[in-house]
Amino acid sequence: MKKGKIILLALAVLLIAAALYGWREYHRRHPDTATMEAAYAIPAPALVKAFQDDENNANKQYNDKVIKVSGTVVKIEHNDSTQTVQLDGQSMGGVICQFESSHGGELKELQPGQPVSIKGVCTGMLLDVVLVRCALDKNTITK
Repeated sequence: MKKGKIILLALAVLLIAAALYGWREYHRRHPDTATMEAAYAIPAPALVKAFQDDENNANKQYNDKVIKVSGTVVKIEHNDSTQTVQLDGQSMGGVICQFESSHGGELKELQPGQPVSIKGVCTGMLLDVVLVRCALDKNTITK
């Protein structure tokens, strides 16, 4: 009987540890891209062209990496849950930069037609190249 209680206690401890680990991972925040070093710095038209010319190679090179994209602001959108900036890429596409709420206030400084650099994590190309968890590179904002 004593051996059975020890096994049950060990299982209970293991289940509690697994539950705590799962809870911690579920609530873990991504590091802020504003403080991360960019793996690549590239103009928006060149990034779009890289995906249009060879999407598989561009996915291997840029996906899941922090990149700094420079370009001209085309459009700024503020919704309840997301804030996005579209940079001019080429006639057939651009770069969509999705900002987290912690960096949403930075967009008040931007105007369409303004040159800017934005850091974010590349997730690939749909109709446009998409960057998530974006932050403005404050050193490159000009009015």
